Amino acid sequence: MKLKNIVIMTIIYIIAILGLVVLLNQNILSNDTERVLNTANKIQLFLEKNPTNELPANFEHLPASTDNADTRKIEGGASYSRALTRTKITTTSPIFKEGQIDGYLRVTEDRTPTLVADFSIITFALLFYLAVAAQVLRRAQRMHVFTENTVAKIKNIERSPLTQSYLINENDDKITTELNKLGESIQRQALSHTEKKENLYEFIEFFQFPIFIYNNKGKIRRTNASFNNEFADTENLDIFSPYADFLSFLVDKMLHPDIQEKLFYFEKIGAYYQVRITPLPDLDSRFLVAMLDVTSYRRTLDAHNEFIANVSHELKTPLTSIKGFAELLETTSVSKEETRNFASIISKESNRLMNLVQDTLLLTKQNHRIEKKKLELAQLIQNILRTSGPQISEKMLHVKTQIDKVQLKTNEAMIYSIFENLIENAIKYTPERGQIFISLQSEKGQIVFSVSDNGPGLTEIQKERIFDRFYRVDESRSEVKGTGLGLAIVEKNVQELHGTIDVVSILGKGTTFTVKL
Repeated sequence: MKLKNIVIMTIIYIIAILGLVVLLNQNILSNDTERVLNTANKIQLFLEKNPTNELPANFEHLPASTDNADTRKIEGGASYSRALTRTKITTTSPIFKEGQIDGYLRVTEDRTPTLVADFSIITFALLFYLAVAAQVLRRAQRMHVFTENTVAKIKNIERSPLTQSYLINENDDKITTELNKLGESIQRQALSHTEKKENLYEFIEFFQFPIFIYNNKGKIRRTNASFNNEFADTENLDIFSPYADFLSFLVDKMLHPDIQEKLFYFEKIGAYYQVRITPLPDLDSRFLVAMLDVTSYRRTLDAHNEFIANVSHELKTPLTSIKGFAELLETTSVSKEETRNFASIISKESNRLMNLVQDTLLLTKQNHRIEKKKLELAQLIQNILRTSGPQISEKMLHVKTQIDKVQLKTNEAMIYSIFENLIENAIKYTPERGQIFISLQSEKGQIVFSVSDNGPGLTEIQKERIFDRFYRVDESRSEVKGTGLGLAIVEKNVQELHGTIDVVSILGKGTTFTVKL
């Protein structure tokens, strides 16, 4: 490799590493900003419900009349304002009331340190560069010797392309041995009277999907190993008699030989195949049939279409209600009491619509990179129970807990969603004055979280479908509100955190969900 090329590649490598460090720092800052904004949103919701409660030290409620650089930026159209120091990040976001700014919420939290990550990346990059440089030098030395030997071998082949041996000496390398095999293969092909046919028959064996060749008399002349594994080693097209549409497709090609592709479902083996027929006029009018298994793709596509249909159906109901009552308010003279009732229904359906959209986004989000940190899981559960206090009090539920203080390095948003959905699910399905038991323990290096209730329980069929998207138990669908996505989100998060979730239920007795991480 020329010195000029080495210098250019080194410069590009340095720029790439610096760019990676910059992107990493930008990503960490973006995540910090999103975290603080999420915290601000939660505090705003808390203030709406508890306006008299005192805020923690790192939160500051500013009046609407506040005039500073942050508020002026928001008044100019920004959704929030951000200020940074070396260790702190501060955001100022507006609090709206009836469409007008009613104040501002300033949140200050610690920034995620980046020094260790930056140092690690630069150190690794330097070590990698030195290792590659050493490898390039060694390879350059070997390539010089290899080039001289290869040139000698190629000249030998050029002098005698059909000889049976190209070996320079008995202790030569593998390349010479392979060249010798190539020469023998060339010689066999040159002397063969059925060169095209034999080459094709050998060629189809390399493929890992079913291929067979049949003639215009309906006889199968050749199959590869993959075809024999899926179907059978046979000489007749009668093997496809259970699949009448596919058999008709093969017969039709005898009368109208042309290249064509078509999708078929083979019910007995439960598989979809994309079939391509290619006529072989040079080989006694034979036909090559390649069968590509697209079962996984079809099932993914069907699941996608079903999900879209379910989302559309679930969105239609609240949208219809919102549209209908809005039109009544717009076109009909109604009393103040009816107006408040209609507005209440519109608000309820809007919240339902928002919850559905948020749950759908959570379910379809692809977590390519899961950020993890050490968390006090007991504290998360206690926070959820405090938030759910009004619902628990309203139904006069008895909640018993056995929560150990354990730590786990995991993703906070995903583990919080798991705990929250399972606890809220138990609250929803437990009857008034019922009992709920919540447990968090560390067992044999695993964190075990379980939620038990004495609700209606599940049948075996319901347990099989309980984690399906939009599925809710029929007996409870009209009584219990929800999007039907909560348990699907729980299962997705558990799988992405490499954990397991089990459900044990006795009809009429209750249900227990157990998560192991």
